[in-house]
Amino acid sequence: MSARHYHLMGIGGISVSALAEILQHQGHRVSGCDQHLSERTARLERRGIAVLQGHAPEHLEGVDVLVASTAIGEDEPELAEARRRRIRVLRRIELLGEVMGRGTSLGVTGSHGKTSTSAMLAQILLGAGRDPTVVLGADFAAIGGNYRIGDGPIVAEVDESDPLFQHLALDVAVITNLEADHISPDGRPRPNYHESFASLKEAVRTFARNAAKVVYNAEWAHLEALTAGTERYGFGLEHGDCHAANVELLPFGSRFELVWQGQVLGPLELQVPGRHNIANALAAATAALLAGVPFTAIAAALHAFAGARRRFERVGEWQGALVVDDYAHNATKLAALLAAARATGLRVRAVFQPHRYGRSEQEWPGYARALEQAHEVLLLDVYAASERPLRLSSAQIVGNIVEHLQQRGHAARHYAWDEALAYLRRSARPGDLILTVGAGDVSRLGRLLVSPAPTPGQEVV
Repeated sequence: MSARHYHLMGIGGISVSALAEILQHQGHRVSGCDQHLSERTARLERRGIAVLQGHAPEHLEGVDVLVASTAIGEDEPELAEARRRRIRVLRRIELLGEVMGRGTSLGVTGSHGKTSTSAMLAQILLGAGRDPTVVLGADFAAIGGNYRIGDGPIVAEVDESDPLFQHLALDVAVITNLEADHISPDGRPRPNYHESFASLKEAVRTFARNAAKVVYNAEWAHLEALTAGTERYGFGLEHGDCHAANVELLPFGSRFELVWQGQVLGPLELQVPGRHNIANALAAATAALLAGVPFTAIAAALHAFAGARRRFERVGEWQGALVVDDYAHNATKLAALLAAARATGLRVRAVFQPHRYGRSEQEWPGYARALEQAHEVLLLDVYAASERPLRLSSAQIVGNIVEHLQQRGHAARHYAWDEALAYLRRSARPGDLILTVGAGDVSRLGRLLVSPAPTPGQEVV
């Protein structure tokens, strides 16, 4: 294929930036723009990719292909001008599909666990010497970032929030689970939301039918029906072609035996906690077995797996308290995280930041029930992510959660961001597990807690 000039809008996004570097590696000319410059865009510039701030039609001179992230609307002048000029336009996930179409492709989607499962699968293929290309939605120490370029199979996290994901045609499609996440609260289509749960389920059905082989959670509602008629392999804690036997949960991990199509292949030990991570490991192991990776390589890689960034990530300690950061941002993720945290035997102090108004207005009762597992809850304001309140304000959403917990005798309070940091600095003690939880800027709070005060002008991430 001849070299082309690709211009990527929203190039500072974690997935778009990875695709930019992959395109450059393939010999294309790459440029991009973003409303906000960051360390990620600065890194791209250091690698010879021109990045402009803001969006403007003037960026299109000499461009052969315009790539736009999901969040960029069709009325954006730069995107609209590209269509008027008949420049080829791709959405981010369409470009991901083109990248994955150039080799053996393994894609992981689902409402929960897709980052960890993708990272586990990447670690298995690395350990087996398969030299994979990897695209993740989070940084992963084993690959030095959120992407890796190799000559072997391609592993990618596939975001089910983008309705276009259903059109990917993969060699192995992994579906970890499915819930009514990323569903429009008012039935109106918008970026990162499906019109209804029915439309999301139909998208998953299409995604499965487009794949050569399907790996699905055999213990999750809907997936049995949605994957019918495909060459499929189920996994689960107790049921499926790949399942666990003799499970032993440890404070910061687990041990179990892996059973594949009725045969015990051998023992596995994980260094990441919780039943949900056992399920993630089973999904990754199933995909790896289908790719021909021997069990010994799978066991060694999963034992070495220490987690992706913001997935039960140990940030450090403060005054003897362990500080852990996690991306959990819907009720099921939150419940699984807190169950794993309670299993450590430590006093769980959860700092939770609800994410997006559309999701939080629907899910706050689930958040509240999940947070009952914590010994103490610090609630931050809703992280809007550019959304506007619908029927409930941030104060109402957070207030409802606090009231629910307090009525049931749980320690819970609404804190301003800086107030929460100050309170934890003076109250942390040995035996505490301080969890910073959510998809917004709550991650910075835990990192500030364990770090010395930054010098003026120094950014803490």
